[in-house]
Amino acid sequence: MQSCKPTTPTNCTTVPEGSIQSPMDSRVVRGQVFEMQPTMESLSAGEAESKNKIAELEQRYIRLLESRILQLEQRAVSSGKTNGISESVKSSEEDTIDNDSTVGVDGDREQPANDDANDKESKLDETETDDEPRYTVIVSRWDPETGDFKNVEATKKEEKKAIGPENRSRRAFTFRKLTFARNRRSESEPHSSEAKIEFEPLQRLLGKITSKWGWGEVVTTCSTPYKPLIYAWQEAMRESQRHIEGETEDEQQARTDLRELLNIISTSSGHLPLDRYFKDRATFLEEQTITHAALWTLFPPGTVIIARPFLDEPQVFTVSSCDGFVGERETFELVCFCFDWTGTEFTRVPFEMAIPYWGPDRRSIVELPFYPLQYYTDPSLGENITSAQAIDHLRSTLISRGHNFVKYCTSEKGKQMFKYVGDAHFHTGRSLLHTAETADSEDSRRSDDSSTSTGIGRAKPGREVRMLSRKKIDGTTMVDFDSFFEYLSPSTPILGNLRRYEGELESLSPERRANQIFKDMYKFHWDKHPPHREMTEDQFLHCPPRVLGYALKQKKWAQLLVKGLQAPDAADATVFEEKLQLDEEAKNLVKWSVQAHEEGKKSIIGRSGESRGLQDFAPDKGKGLVIMLYGRPILLSFWDYADSLGFPGVGKTLTAESVALMAGKPLLSVGVSDIGIEGDKVEANLQKVFDLAGRWEAVLLFDEADVFLEARGDGENDLRRNAMVSVLLRVLEYYDGILILTTNRMKSFDIAVQSRIHIAIKYDELDSEQQFAIFQSFLEQLKRKKLVEDYNQLITWAKKDSKKLSFNGRQIRNVVSTAMNIALVENKEGGGKLKLDHLIRVATQTKEFKAELKSQDEIYKAKTK
Repeated sequence: MQSCKPTTPTNCTTVPEGSIQSPMDSRVVRGQVFEMQPTMESLSAGEAESKNKIAELEQRYIRLLESRILQLEQRAVSSGKTNGISESVKSSEEDTIDNDSTVGVDGDREQPANDDANDKESKLDETETDDEPRYTVIVSRWDPETGDFKNVEATKKEEKKAIGPENRSRRAFTFRKLTFARNRRSESEPHSSEAKIEFEPLQRLLGKITSKWGWGEVVTTCSTPYKPLIYAWQEAMRESQRHIEGETEDEQQARTDLRELLNIISTSSGHLPLDRYFKDRATFLEEQTITHAALWTLFPPGTVIIARPFLDEPQVFTVSSCDGFVGERETFELVCFCFDWTGTEFTRVPFEMAIPYWGPDRRSIVELPFYPLQYYTDPSLGENITSAQAIDHLRSTLISRGHNFVKYCTSEKGKQMFKYVGDAHFHTGRSLLHTAETADSEDSRRSDDSSTSTGIGRAKPGREVRMLSRKKIDGTTMVDFDSFFEYLSPSTPILGNLRRYEGELESLSPERRANQIFKDMYKFHWDKHPPHREMTEDQFLHCPPRVLGYALKQKKWAQLLVKGLQAPDAADATVFEEKLQLDEEAKNLVKWSVQAHEEGKKSIIGRSGESRGLQDFAPDKGKGLVIMLYGRPILLSFWDYADSLGFPGVGKTLTAESVALMAGKPLLSVGVSDIGIEGDKVEANLQKVFDLAGRWEAVLLFDEADVFLEARGDGENDLRRNAMVSVLLRVLEYYDGILILTTNRMKSFDIAVQSRIHIAIKYDELDSEQQFAIFQSFLEQLKRKKLVEDYNQLITWAKKDSKKLSFNGRQIRNVVSTAMNIALVENKEGGGKLKLDHLIRVATQTKEFKAELKSQDEIYKAKTK
């Protein structure tokens, strides 16, 4: 049995209406409301043995309460006035308490006719009528029969004496608690509440305090969870206690009324989660902790927060909106924005973040996946560093990073290539030409069960979070947001696992958008910010830690760390001139052609105003440079085909790579697997490849392009190949970059393709000197790393025996690499240095494998004769 205590604060009128079907009873004694324990009628049969004890306790409490109320009435009479409180409740036992009177909404008590014994109470009630209470608290119960809420009050009294307009103006507000009966065995608790603000000065005062959080300039009604008021709670408390000279009596009264409203909401709001929040609020503030249910109180609109959605890098966002109270096991969601690049302009880009339910316990705010920046600390800076100092240090770091982000995003065409060292997020299965249509088609076939949660973002129903792979890159990358968005699906995550939020950031009237308060809060003036316009430190602060682009070696679209980008190396002809095994005449031909093409693209104009180079009769045609690299045909029959092939591993691919280095350009490598062989997609994919190469001013390497180079035929089986060759010819006509085609199959060559090739370089089998030079190049690399035991011994062997091996460049690389790995495993304690024995063992095995292949080939040829 709990002790009884009043459920309404001082200066509050409780007006219940109708009947209560709940074991929780409300007893009314002389206008005060008390919550009692369940009556005997509501107890179950199993509790019958305590019936007498409960009845005795109930009667004892009633007697004590009646005695106390009588004392209060006597004190009021002696003072000549009442306290202005009017309360009226009809309970299931109202008639047993007072059969001769009912309590009305106005607080006047009806008396039986000719009852002189009650003159004293009649005089008291007249005084109450003259002093109308400032506010009223009403309890409303859901009535399933009518499908509406019903006030728990003396309905007959309401008909006889209602509050008229002349008195309503004196009331500050009416507070209504809405309840739902659960079942016969459980008590009915308030589920929500609402307040009707009737005093105009109070309406204006509330609007002044809360309008920036979503309420109007004049607040006439409000309801749970009172989000704008909770966000402005500290300000509201200060305003309620202020005393300003020159204020009218009504304005001062409004501050007093506000104090009472805040008191009701913070002590008995009628909303259990809100009541729990206020119960724990002091602890939250002192310990900097929070419960999952109260998360929303941390994130009012305009709050600057810190999160780590991408590779654990700190990033600043501003809150746009968030959930209110969420139920148990529900996920809390928040919409926020950063300042990002679209490929053409900077703008606010919104994201939705989420925190899964963790239970009813409190959690440290700084342990959340995201939290307000004001709580940020950095222990790595030292024990004596304050939170304010840590925040300043973080701001300085992020602003500096923001400057780099803007610099990389706005790089000019042809200057989007950067060296990159660091981790990156690759989009699984997303190759160069994995178009948006293909991605969406695949997504539609995937199960929603494949969705994953990152702890910050989570998948929406029907929208899976595409898996990302995290890998380290040490190579060349292209920063290109525009192409990233063009070639990937709109549903592709662009910040870690976060997708762009598709909803509206804010909905404001033109008047509010013109208001500086809302401009500072939502920063909508950041939208569509051109790259040439000056930026503020706050904008740099909100820039993300990543850029979007393409990893050339991995042939994947990726999210890249800003801090991992470095300026590209300057154009360098060292590899082309010293490492490439090609005769000098061929080298010079390639080098001069590349240099002449680059000079021509710079639009060097002579005195006559015309280009110094030749012009095609058709404008914009024939401006590219097409180089064919092919191997000298050798006869090779092998199992199930017979064809004329060129030597592999003799430097064709290396030539393309060294040309790109010499020109200081990225090398975009594609093959038939990237383009496809389906007729309806080949032309589109080819066009996209050439477009990308043009955007990046890249050297385009079309490796193993045999299927696009073969002569067209007349048979039905030749239709697909004919279409592919025709597409390549059309695209080549208007390509103005450098294209290198490689092939080892020269059985037939389309005459139209031949006419579009500017230079053709033949690659023969490596001679002994070239083989030795390649061996020497790889061994020198290991020597510089101090991984060779006796360099001179290895060089002597390579010079003497390499001519007997007849290895191509790839085989030489594989032999040296495999031998080095064996050395590392066999001799860990000795540092794993390469010895001659390691090299001979691997070279011998490779030679035996080649001999076996040759033997099998001879057997095949003998059978086919």
